[in-house]
Amino acid sequence: MVKKLEGIVYHVQRTFFIAVMTFMLLVLSLHVIMRFAFNNPIIWTDEVITMMQGTLAFAGIGYCFHKKQHTELSLVYDKVPRPVQWLFDLASNGIMLFCTCYMIKYSWKFTLKKNIQMNTIPWMKQSWIYCFITVGFILAACYILLRLLEVFRCINKELRERG
Repeated sequence: MVKKLEGIVYHVQRTFFIAVMTFMLLVLSLHVIMRFAFNNPIIWTDEVITMMQGTLAFAGIGYCFHKKQHTELSLVYDKVPRPVQWLFDLASNGIMLFCTCYMIKYSWKFTLKKNIQMNTIPWMKQSWIYCFITVGFILAACYILLRLLEVFRCINKELRERG
């Protein structure tokens, strides 16, 4: 059940990233064509693309956790016995979960403060894009929780086999 839910979230994230990157490519291509071919640039493209690029990085935090592509110190981790690896996993994931929850709180406060109009698109609020910072941290926290559950499952399985 948990793996199926994780798979669905992963698929939605992946589709979202493909759609946003495609949109960014099309808008930037249109911007270049309008600027250099017709000498009439589209004024809102720079602001929107810059904000989307930054927030995509934050939205990608959870995706990196799912793909296990985040930063880990494997030089030491791979050389210690399995019980010590579990301790490393519990400590590192616990610390990351704490920090991620902290960032959820403060990224949401930041997003609420940015509920102002964009400079070149008056009908669009900056918070519409900045909300992806909080979403990225929420997804990361979910993936970290799943990793912690997996560690506890492995410890439980190992203890049953020994005892």
